[in-house]
Amino acid sequence: MNMVPPLQCSRMMAQFSLPWRWFLGLVLLLAILLAAVNLTLRLTLPDYLRQRMDDHLRRHAQLAEPSFRSLLATADPRINDLAHDLAARTGLRVTVMDAHGIVLGESGTPPALLPQIESHWTRPEIQQALQAPTGYDLRVSATVNQPLRYAAVAVREGDQLLGFVRVAVSLREIDDTVAHVGRTISGASALVGLLALPVLYIVARRVTGPLAGMQQMAVAMTAGDFSHRAPVIGGPELERLGEALNMMSTQLAGRLRELAAEKTELASVLTGMTEGVLVVGSDNRLRLINRALREQFQLSDEALGKTVREVFRHVALEELLAQPGMRELTFLTPSERTFAVNAAQLPDGAGTVVVFHDITRLKQLENLRKEFVANVSHELRTPLSIIKGYVETLLDSAPPDPATAQQFLRTIQKHAQQLENLIEDLLSISALESQRAKLDYTRLALAELASTLVEELSGRAREKSITVHLAIPPDLPDVRADRERLRQVFINLLDNALKYTQRGGTVTLSARALDDEVECCVADNGPGIAAEHLPRIFERFYRVDKARSRELGGTGLGLSIVKHLVQAHGGRVWAESEVGHGSRFFFTLPIA
Repeated sequence: MNMVPPLQCSRMMAQFSLPWRWFLGLVLLLAILLAAVNLTLRLTLPDYLRQRMDDHLRRHAQLAEPSFRSLLATADPRINDLAHDLAARTGLRVTVMDAHGIVLGESGTPPALLPQIESHWTRPEIQQALQAPTGYDLRVSATVNQPLRYAAVAVREGDQLLGFVRVAVSLREIDDTVAHVGRTISGASALVGLLALPVLYIVARRVTGPLAGMQQMAVAMTAGDFSHRAPVIGGPELERLGEALNMMSTQLAGRLRELAAEKTELASVLTGMTEGVLVVGSDNRLRLINRALREQFQLSDEALGKTVREVFRHVALEELLAQPGMRELTFLTPSERTFAVNAAQLPDGAGTVVVFHDITRLKQLENLRKEFVANVSHELRTPLSIIKGYVETLLDSAPPDPATAQQFLRTIQKHAQQLENLIEDLLSISALESQRAKLDYTRLALAELASTLVEELSGRAREKSITVHLAIPPDLPDVRADRERLRQVFINLLDNALKYTQRGGTVTLSARALDDEVECCVADNGPGIAAEHLPRIFERFYRVDKARSRELGGTGLGLSIVKHLVQAHGGRVWAESEVGHGSRFFFTLPIA
């Protein structure tokens, strides 16, 4: 039988109109379903009937077993009569055997032929009955020459085996039942198929009618005509589909109007962007420039239509347009600025979009970082070199005398202490800048704290004959601050004042209340600081007199730490000075 290939069948179906394709498809589906029902019944019904037959045989064999127990125990000759009687009442073939498989009663054999029947001891159902409650077998009977299903049970009196009772039935009953059911189902399937054909045709017409109208509407929409409306008929689902299509048509018309508005909005977004945006056509000419780019490069509308080389005169920018990606470019006009420039091609090679992100400030911060690293390296290298030199001298084959060695060790200790101070200050700066340092705010009286600090530093002040004045009024409001951190601020400022004030000078620690804060001042009558240095005095490692600062043991980080600590408290810090008239360092703290 030649089968039609699926592709050829699909092409043949495509030649029919939509209603006929639906109708033929429904007919094919119905035929498949009916065939599946017939096949399922033919495959499952025989097994089901055999299972039912086994249950039927087992029950009859077990019911017959008590009837033969007493007869087998006494070898009663009425066994054969009882077997015929049970067979007549049940329609089954009944066989009774003794414990050795010798047939004592057989419903399908005349009594005179019983002695000629061979022993059934080796039959499969008999051997199974010895091991299980019921033994089964299926074979062609040598006596009646037809396939039979056997079920046998052992007859026992306590632990003594008396014999066996076996019942059997012909399998032709199952075959006849299956054939009859198959003919019935086939006839019913044919009748159902014939009755369903008109219904399927009506269903196909009812479903495809609205679909055809929806198809016409879709064709009109692709042409830009949104006036067509889909039919809202054909049942709940198709009605909802028609309503959805009509709503989609209305919304699509609205969306097209919105796209025009969004185009205007996009132009507004490009205008409001802080990054410069440039669109270059495939001919390498400028097609769009947003406001930010115009301001960054002082461009006008006259730049549109010109080439990139004519407008920017930057070779690296032209190379970036040839191979889109991201690069950092420096432009010298109208002023020197650095940009992170990202170029991406438009679809279908229509041109290139270029975004200019000004990173001039980031570059300045990066330079500051590099300067900081260089300063740290320099600050570490100097004491390390001195320590290394003195250690090498002490380890020389001809070491210096004890007095000189003692002097060397004091120098090493001095510079090691300077390294330790530098590392501690660096750790403090790092903790403050990363906001890892947690402040323990409490209510503090500045007069008490300042008095304690002046007392601690009195020894150093006496060494240089410096007078320390404490000018904090007793009724000064308490401040909200971290005691240890505020102590560090005062220590750094007072330590600087004592370092740079000449012998016999004066250092004054004062404070006064303002609106909602307290202003503190540490003043000295030392050499003062030139005006050009004041804006940078709180920077890390910034020194007015580098040689003298290192000689006095400073790390260059004290004032930077003061600035960070005061700012962490929510205050301000600044300095005032005149060369030859001393310096004044101010900071503020919030009132508690």
